[in-house]
Amino acid sequence: MESFSDLKKEVNSLEGGILLIGDLDSKNFPLSNKNKLTDVYYLNGNDDDLDDEEIDAKDIASNIHLKELHKYFKDGIDNIYCNYLEVKSYVPSFFRESLRITKKNIYIVLKNKTDFKKLAKKYRRYKINCNLYSFKECNIMVVEANDIIVNPFKETYYYIIDNLERIYDYISDQV
Repeated sequence: MESFSDLKKEVNSLEGGILLIGDLDSKNFPLSNKNKLTDVYYLNGNDDDLDDEEIDAKDIASNIHLKELHKYFKDGIDNIYCNYLEVKSYVPSFFRESLRITKKNIYIVLKNKTDFKKLAKKYRRYKINCNLYSFKECNIMVVEANDIIVNPFKETYYYIIDNLERIYDYISDQV
């Protein structure tokens, strides 16, 4: 993707189901039609900025927590598009759940490029390709998780490591 218009083309060519997480608007989620999208789910955010005539999203925020996505999406979801600021405090759970349910790509809207290094390191443990695209409007990380199969032992190990890292960061911030 060279420009923001290329991102718009890619987002508008998405097929199947999509899960939207967090506050998204036309600056960081350039969806103009949903012709090929069969299901649009919205979790944990305000969808007032999205055009209701274009996107008929099913709000699941009252029914489900981020840690339980695999229970809600038993058959998986094709794409995830999220705002990193919304999932930042749930990073270990978000990684585990996003890899469990995603069939194609994960799009993460980042505020700065330093977050990309942290996230890419975590996804690359699973040998997944991650790319950062910087635009005037926003930074987008694209994770190509095409039908990845994750070993449950490896998943649990990394979940524990990520939580310990999160606790360490919290303690070091308090000192």
